[in-house]
Amino acid sequence: MSQDLINSVKATCSKIIQIDEDIRFVGRIKDRKLLSFVRRADSKPLLNEELSNLSHYQVSVRANMEKMFDNALGVTNWMITSKEKVKLITIFLDDGSLILSTEPDADHDGIIKEIQKMNMKL
Repeated sequence: MSQDLINSVKATCSKIIQIDEDIRFVGRIKDRKLLSFVRRADSKPLLNEELSNLSHYQVSVRANMEKMFDNALGVTNWMITSKEKVKLITIFLDDGSLILSTEPDADHDGIIKEIQKMNMKL
C-alpha cells in the first residue's frame, strides 16, 4: 500500500473527526486491516492494542456476514452498536468500512448524514 494512499485516508479521517466533537475515533478498514485512523487528542483509548485489533477484525467479519442478507434485504448502509461507554458506528463502503466511535449520547444519525454528504471514495 502506498504512503500516498495512507496519507489520503488519514486526511479524510481527520476531516470526519471534525464533524462533531463527540466523535472519538475514525478509522478506515480494507481487506480486514486498519489502513489509517485518527483519534481525538483528548480521547483516551478504551481498549488495549490487542482488543482494539480484535474489534477491527470483528467489524470485518460482521460486514461479510451482512452480505448474506443483501439479496433479500438490500445492501447494509451502516450499523451501530450502543454500549455503556461508547457508540460504535460502521459505515459500509464499496471496498471496506469506515469505523467510528463516539460518546454514548452522540447524535449518530446527524454524524452519519454528514459523512454521507461527503460522498467519499476512500
